[in-house]
Amino acid sequence: MKKLFTFIAVIGLISGITFIYAYNHNLYVWQQPKQSIWIFNGHLFDAVSSQSSENKGILIADGKISCMGDTCKAPKDAIRIDAAGKTIVPGLIELHGHFFGGKAEQGKQSVPAMIWDSVRFKPAVRRKLIGAGITSYRSVGDPVSAIVKLKEQLNSQQIAGPRMFIAGPIFTARGGHPTQGQIPGWMIDQMTVQSDDPIYVKQQISALAKQGVDGIKVVYQGMINKQGVTTMPRISKETLLAITTEARKHGLWVAVHTGSPEEHIEAIEAGITTIEHGVRHGNLVGQETLELILTNNVIYVPTLGREPEGHLNIPALHQAGVKFGVGTDTQAEMIVGDSYHDELSRMVDAGLPDADALLAATRHGAMALGKLNELGTIETGKNADLLIVDGQPWLDIRDLRKINYVVLSGRIALDQAAN
Repeated sequence: MKKLFTFIAVIGLISGITFIYAYNHNLYVWQQPKQSIWIFNGHLFDAVSSQSSENKGILIADGKISCMGDTCKAPKDAIRIDAAGKTIVPGLIELHGHFFGGKAEQGKQSVPAMIWDSVRFKPAVRRKLIGAGITSYRSVGDPVSAIVKLKEQLNSQQIAGPRMFIAGPIFTARGGHPTQGQIPGWMIDQMTVQSDDPIYVKQQISALAKQGVDGIKVVYQGMINKQGVTTMPRISKETLLAITTEARKHGLWVAVHTGSPEEHIEAIEAGITTIEHGVRHGNLVGQETLELILTNNVIYVPTLGREPEGHLNIPALHQAGVKFGVGTDTQAEMIVGDSYHDELSRMVDAGLPDADALLAATRHGAMALGKLNELGTIETGKNADLLIVDGQPWLDIRDLRKINYVVLSGRIALDQAAN
């Protein structure tokens, strides 16, 4: 009998070890440590400007770009990457995702599968984001406890995936967007703050700042039908101003979802950082809005995949000199297709030059995050987030899909030659 118990215990131990190994593998963790990397030859689009140049050498050490140019001295144990015939560009920045709140998942996963995937922090999504070259991801509407934990594990590199910037819950009026959609009520309660009380929203923002959010997402869009009945309530201008004022106090960006041109003007005047979805529902951007966007250095995130008529405003915005960011308003779609690259193609097809689309995906994304001193360009001292791709994406943005390497914080996150 004793031998039987011993045998069962051994089998149990082996099974446990096997489960832990499989779990950690499925969790998608980094397999390699940070290393010194020397990248030579090829073209360089550093995103400091819209021009490319010959790459004279990039030395990466301790997760940073430590030296650039032909005078750099790479250590003997550095990984050497020959980029001849290829292009080096900064890592891509997704400005509008919902990591735990994506609409596309509704009805496509069983409850047990959704729970299990969420517990593991969606490894398939993280892997796909890296495969698309996305090294920084801004999530603008999620249950706060889950997204804070995910951010901590990603940014400390306990698990693999892009660097995470988070807003936590969405600030909206009671019964306002997104409460009227298909998202289950129990999730809506976790991923929204529904209030039009300026004092209360300030208290909530202060609490969120202590929990570790990077910014605030707010909905400033209302709807009234032809009979004069409010079909979608909206917070007041006073509450919006309270949100932006308190956010600035804590060093947080503010991403605003608006509707009409008038709402855009009021939102910009209140001090928001980025416009999400753009001027909507076929409305054309007016001169006053253009001037306010430029004067206030607002980044315009059009999410053309979600806005069928959003492309109509791209030429006027570009001609005026507005800076764009790239956001998809998707999450689960990353599993089945590179929606980020589809969004870039839409922006170019709408009239944005390829080089400007590449800047939107890199430099301007970092500006929207308030992290241009760390991200968005390839410069000495910045985080070593970069891609090596085939082609010349500043001439044809579709070349950005042809990824050979992804480097994130000085770690080779993807090597297509090794796959």
